[in-house]
Amino acid sequence: MLTDGLDTVGIDAGAMAGRLLVMALIAIAARYVGRWLRRRVERTLTERSFGRNGAILVGRLTAVAIYTVAAIAILGSLGVSGTGLLTFLGAGTVALGLSLQDVLKNFFSGVFLLMERPFRVGDFIRVRDVEGEVQGIDVRTTLVRINDGSLVMIPNSLVFTEMLTNRSKSGTRRIDLVVVAQGKSVLEAERLIHKTLGAMPEVTRPIVAPVVTAASATQTTFALSILIDDSRESEQRVIHALVTASGDESITIGRP
Repeated sequence: MLTDGLDTVGIDAGAMAGRLLVMALIAIAARYVGRWLRRRVERTLTERSFGRNGAILVGRLTAVAIYTVAAIAILGSLGVSGTGLLTFLGAGTVALGLSLQDVLKNFFSGVFLLMERPFRVGDFIRVRDVEGEVQGIDVRTTLVRINDGSLVMIPNSLVFTEMLTNRSKSGTRRIDLVVVAQGKSVLEAERLIHKTLGAMPEVTRPIVAPVVTAASATQTTFALSILIDDSRESEQRVIHALVTASGDESITIGRP
């Protein structure tokens, strides 16, 4: 009865049923593939030290891409012009890209950083004047903890395009210290510092001599820059050894 009615108005019931079946299959496949791929992307990016928020965003964007392709396929099965639809989507994409240029630049720079892996969480890197330990890669920024404990958020596009130094690749990193020695001559203080560092296996050879930045009859200030094993424990041991080298409280350590 229904078939006869559709035939009367010029609608092929068999063709319509076939199209509906194809649409249903595309929608179901897109739903399951999108969910599976989103979870896989989120899990993979999280394991690769990508920020949790960034991993969720990339996973959702991946699912949206799958759903968009499925929607285009469904509209195509209904007879909608693929050329016109792609033209409309292209214009919308261009407008969106121009309005979110900086955000997208930082986002895709973060994705490329994850693919190339120039550093990992825990590595000590230097970008321009920022040097510290990588805490993570978020949607738009790379998080770096510097010597004073502050967390610096560097735009991913800057990390991707600027000259990057990864001190952890060689297994060592540099620390810069200000050493203040009271009640000791310049020569005595230099010998004490060199002897203390020379006895520590975590300090890379050759050991650069400290540079005198200020001196008086009772106090000498040195700028010390050395390479040590890449770990927080090594840094703490070096600082402790220098502070206790004289057996009293005549040596203090600070940061530049």
